[in-house]
Amino acid sequence: MISGMARIRGRSAWRARWLARIAVAAAIAIGGAGLAAAQSGDPQGGGLMQGGAAASAGSAPATIDLGGMPAAAGAGAPQAVLSGRSFDFGTVIGGKPVTHVFKIRNAGTGPLLIGAVITSCGCTAAKPTKTTLAPGESSAIAASLDTRFEHGPTTRTITVATNDLKAPAIVLTLKGDIRQPVEANPADVAFGTVRHGTELSRQVAISPLVADRDFRVLAASNGNRDIKAVLGPRTDGKPGAILTVTMLKTMPAGGFDDMVKVTTSRTPVDVTVFGTVQGDLALKPVQVSFGVVGHHQSALQYARLVNTGTRPVKVIGVSSNNISVAAAVEPITPGKEYKITLQLRPNTPDGALRGQIAIKTDDPNQATVNLPFYGIVGAFKG
Repeated sequence: MISGMARIRGRSAWRARWLARIAVAAAIAIGGAGLAAAQSGDPQGGGLMQGGAAASAGSAPATIDLGGMPAAAGAGAPQAVLSGRSFDFGTVIGGKPVTHVFKIRNAGTGPLLIGAVITSCGCTAAKPTKTTLAPGESSAIAASLDTRFEHGPTTRTITVATNDLKAPAIVLTLKGDIRQPVEANPADVAFGTVRHGTELSRQVAISPLVADRDFRVLAASNGNRDIKAVLGPRTDGKPGAILTVTMLKTMPAGGFDDMVKVTTSRTPVDVTVFGTVQGDLALKPVQVSFGVVGHHQSALQYARLVNTGTRPVKVIGVSSNNISVAAAVEPITPGKEYKITLQLRPNTPDGALRGQIAIKTDDPNQATVNLPFYGIVGAFKG
């Protein structure tokens, strides 16, 4: 199972790669519109960096010229040459910005125009010192990366639009490993899948990245009352503390996700806690598919609710949150196994079908068990 934090990191990495890809096209478009406007005397040209302002991803104007960067006025052709397109800042401690200056030179025979500068996220800032370079002239693009909210291997891109037909969108890169001043090891506490009524504990070491005799771990707090977080001293003599995270026996059946916030004399650190509690009641299958059902037709599907515990469980009733699907229950073995019948009503409107059946029981730990269902009514149209 993947933690909430891991999923957030995965989505952030995907989003960064996605923004980097669209930045190339956007930079050309915005830069082209801006430079065209500048040449026509329009002070509102979209994306042209006036006074050193940098455009950010998502700030494109409503109308974008997809024809690319226009050629500069006059004879000759520009040629953009960079001293380096990537800067590896190595391993740094989060808190202070990482800065670097990229150099771009016009090695051509015509004016080189620098258009929009688009970054892969809001934490990176960049601006050129000059936007029009005569042959032989150079411009600096200063970039900075805010490391306060980054953690682990990080790559950020800066896309620069020019009127060089061989380099209309130049991609510059900042990359490195950012480590926060205070770290939790492990950063995620995974309890996995456990039976209801089980109590488990995991330990997390809270440490400063740089040794500090005055470093103190002050408090730990979390929101789930069935998760207990307790701080204790380290036994290895190193600065910091040991955080003991306990999943209590009272944790109800189902998935859970919590965050333990640890405050220190430096910066706070968060520890993600997650897992799944398996109760005595299990659905087979865990969701029901009607598949593709013909126009105005009815359909039946079935599921079983199985009690794997020693205590008999009674099903009190079932209900559907979609009026197109009716549900009924009948015992196969009273107290141990029940048959759930789902009926798709005739004359259900065409389209996607989705909902869930709520199964009410007298089990105090699983008073409601939800059975999702889905399908398509009418002819499938891809």
